[in-house]
Amino acid sequence: MAAPEVRPPAPHGASPEGPVGGATGAFEFLPPNFDWKASAVATVQRYPIPCLLGAAALGFWLGRSRGRAIAGAAAGLLTNLVVKQITSAVDAGEL
Repeated sequence: MAAPEVRPPAPHGASPEGPVGGATGAFEFLPPNFDWKASAVATVQRYPIPCLLGAAALGFWLGRSRGRAIAGAAAGLLTNLVVKQITSAVDAGEL
Protein backbone atom coordinates (compact mmCIF):
# COMPACT_ATOMS: atom_id res chain seq x y z
CA MET A 1 0.00 0.00 0.00
CA ALA A 2 3.05 2.22 -0.16
CA ALA A 3 3.05 2.57 -3.96
CA PRO A 4 1.46 5.83 -5.24
CA GLU A 5 -0.93 4.02 -7.62
CA VAL A 6 -2.39 1.84 -4.85
CA ARG A 7 -5.11 3.49 -2.79
CA PRO A 8 -6.68 2.21 0.39
CA PRO A 9 -10.17 0.74 -0.03
CA ALA A 10 -13.16 3.00 0.43
CA PRO A 11 -15.40 2.40 3.47
CA HIS A 12 -18.05 -0.32 3.07
CA GLY A 13 -16.73 -1.24 -0.36
CA ALA A 14 -17.87 2.01 -2.02
CA SER A 15 -16.07 3.11 -5.16
CA PRO A 16 -13.77 6.12 -4.60
CA GLU A 17 -14.74 7.43 -8.06
CA GLY A 18 -18.43 7.60 -7.17
CA PRO A 19 -21.32 5.42 -8.28
CA VAL A 20 -20.35 2.55 -10.53
CA GLY A 21 -22.06 2.51 -13.92
CA GLY A 22 -22.73 6.24 -14.14
CA ALA A 23 -26.05 6.20 -12.22
CA THR A 24 -26.58 9.24 -10.04
CA GLY A 25 -29.87 8.27 -8.40
CA ALA A 26 -31.88 5.25 -7.38
CA PHE A 27 -34.13 5.30 -10.47
CA GLU A 28 -31.72 6.51 -13.14
CA PHE A 29 -32.30 3.32 -15.15
CA LEU A 30 -35.82 4.53 -16.03
CA PRO A 31 -36.48 6.89 -18.93
CA PRO A 32 -36.95 10.55 -17.92
CA ASN A 33 -40.62 10.62 -19.02
CA PHE A 34 -41.62 7.42 -17.18
CA ASP A 35 -45.27 7.57 -16.03
CA TRP A 36 -45.55 5.88 -12.62
CA LYS A 37 -49.34 6.21 -12.45
CA ALA A 38 -49.98 4.62 -15.85
CA SER A 39 -47.53 1.84 -15.05
CA ALA A 40 -49.21 1.12 -11.71
CA VAL A 41 -52.70 1.13 -13.26
CA ALA A 42 -51.55 -1.19 -16.06
CA THR A 43 -50.00 -3.58 -13.53
CA VAL A 44 -53.17 -3.68 -11.42
CA GLN A 45 -55.32 -4.21 -14.52
CA ARG A 46 -53.06 -7.00 -15.75
CA TYR A 47 -52.67 -8.75 -12.36
CA PRO A 48 -55.67 -7.81 -10.16
CA ILE A 49 -55.65 -10.80 -7.76
CA PRO A 50 -51.92 -10.70 -6.90
CA CYS A 51 -52.13 -6.93 -6.41
CA LEU A 52 -55.13 -7.35 -4.11
CA LEU A 53 -53.36 -10.07 -2.11
CA GLY A 54 -50.21 -7.93 -1.89
CA ALA A 55 -52.19 -4.91 -0.69
CA ALA A 56 -53.97 -7.05 1.90
CA ALA A 57 -50.67 -8.48 3.15
CA LEU A 58 -49.10 -5.04 3.31
CA GLY A 59 -52.13 -3.65 5.17
CA PHE A 60 -52.04 -6.55 7.62
CA TRP A 61 -48.33 -6.06 8.26
CA LEU A 62 -48.74 -2.31 8.64
CA GLY A 63 -51.65 -2.75 11.03
CA ARG A 64 -49.73 -5.27 13.12
CA SER A 65 -46.57 -3.19 13.32
CA ARG A 66 -48.01 0.35 13.50
CA GLY A 67 -51.62 -0.26 14.58
CA ARG A 68 -51.49 1.87 17.74
CA ALA A 69 -49.97 4.84 15.93
CA ILE A 70 -52.53 4.59 13.11
CA ALA A 71 -55.43 4.28 15.58
CA GLY A 72 -54.10 7.24 17.58
CA ALA A 73 -53.79 9.39 14.46
CA ALA A 74 -57.29 8.43 13.29
CA ALA A 75 -58.75 9.17 16.75
CA GLY A 76 -57.00 12.54 16.83
CA LEU A 77 -58.31 13.42 13.37
CA LEU A 78 -61.85 12.37 14.28
CA THR A 79 -61.72 14.34 17.55
CA ASN A 80 -60.51 17.42 15.69
CA LEU A 81 -63.39 17.15 13.20
CA VAL A 82 -65.99 16.72 15.96
CA VAL A 83 -64.64 19.72 17.88
CA LYS A 84 -64.79 21.86 14.72
CA GLN A 85 -68.42 20.80 14.09
CA ILE A 86 -69.41 21.57 17.68
CA THR A 87 -67.63 24.93 17.58
CA SER A 88 -69.36 25.91 14.34
CA ALA A 89 -72.74 24.82 15.76
CA VAL A 90 -72.20 26.86 18.95
CA ASP A 91 -71.08 29.91 16.94
CA ALA A 92 -74.16 29.65 14.75
CA GLY A 93 -76.41 29.46 17.81
CA GLU A 94 -77.77 26.02 16.97
CA LEU A 95 -76.91 24.57 20.40
